[in-house]
Amino acid sequence: MRSRSRSKSKSRAKQVVGNSPTFYRRLRSLSPKSRVPKKHEGEHPSHHSDLFTDETPKGTVHGLRFRNKADAKESVSRVKKLLKSKKITYAHASQIVNTMIQRAKYHAHPTKDIKEGGNVWSEFKRSYFK
Repeated sequence: MRSRSRSKSKSRAKQVVGNSPTFYRRLRSLSPKSRVPKKHEGEHPSHHSDLFTDETPKGTVHGLRFRNKADAKESVSRVKKLLKSKKITYAHASQIVNTMIQRAKYHAHPTKDIKEGGNVWSEFKRSYFK
């Protein structure tokens, strides 16, 4: 019986994907250009993170906040102005709103003000994006 339980544990170990030989084999099979942002080409992947790299800064809207209710209202009015002047598309505005809601909802250290800011964004989404 002992040998059976050991063989089961070995098969379970082979199923693990993260930091396993299978994981690294799959990682090597991916095209390096598809994974490395242009900003960090030629660098070792452990020396950068593409999570916060902005590949297309042309369409980026800076300065949107959810820190408190006042900041969120100001940011919502800014998004409305950008939509009205057609500097951003409806789809882009929708993505911005969803991002701000998610950032407020899953913040690492949520405060009452952050939750109120997230509620302002949620209210805007309910009223504007039907």
